[in-house]
Amino acid sequence: MNVFLTGASGYIGRHVAQELLLRGHRVVGLSRKESERTRSLSEVQWCFGELNSPDSYHQELQSVDAVIHCAMDYSSTGENSELDLGFVKSMAGFGGQFVYTGNLFSHRSHGPLDESPEAESDHWRFQSEAASLDRPATSSVVRLGFVYGGSGGYFWQIVSPGVLTKLAPSDIPDVLWPMIHVRDAASLYATVVETGAEGVFHGYDGRPTSAREVINSARSLYESLGVVDSESHDYIIGLLQSSVPTSNSRSRSIGWSPKHAGFIESIEIAYSEKEGQST
Repeated sequence: MNVFLTGASGYIGRHVAQELLLRGHRVVGLSRKESERTRSLSEVQWCFGELNSPDSYHQELQSVDAVIHCAMDYSSTGENSELDLGFVKSMAGFGGQFVYTGNLFSHRSHGPLDESPEAESDHWRFQSEAASLDRPATSSVVRLGFVYGGSGGYFWQIVSPGVLTKLAPSDIPDVLWPMIHVRDAASLYATVVETGAEGVFHGYDGRPTSAREVINSARSLYESLGVVDSESHDYIIGLLQSSVPTSNSRSRSIGWSPKHAGFIESIEIAYSEKEGQST
């Protein structure tokens, strides 16, 4: 297959690109500019352009079977929801499969989040999901849990020693954090595209992992390694405000299953990967 991948040089995107290449697919990656990351993925056919400039990638879309949208633009105020929704709407006329990246931590209107459209929510990400699924051609949404593993990403910044030293046991509510290794996430994207699956699919390992388990495991790891720093990110406070009970039965029904051990079991390996080369 020929796949156009936005955010192909980013944390999740480059793992998706590697997975697709390993499976024998051709990958056209969208990135703003040439960089060390784009040069390291020499098998990707790079297209340098901007999400809000369709002319910069219009020609590439004419020769692909699917578009996977992993890119997200960030500013000082957070995620650029307007740009994201604009790109999704621009995909309305694309005749191939479109796969949108959702988030299991997005605000929702009721309890457990199953693998179905969230029609009652006014959160911008669910609006982008709805616009994706309303296309006349094959459309899919991959909602990701807390992604860790490989090099890069924000996971270890969010649970850095500086953050965790500020959290007392009473500050950690009894909430669930759906976790997924980045390479398992990449495998899910590839499986969705290869099977032409439609609808919503949840990318997480299926384990009922609690925030308390994640935080306590990280604390123990830092203590055993003698890791100390003062870096602090308040983003973790928001993640602790709501539990995310969910399921991934639809993801498994298309032949996908996570291959990596759960986060608690593999924390030492995951931490050792963070400064290394992603594979």
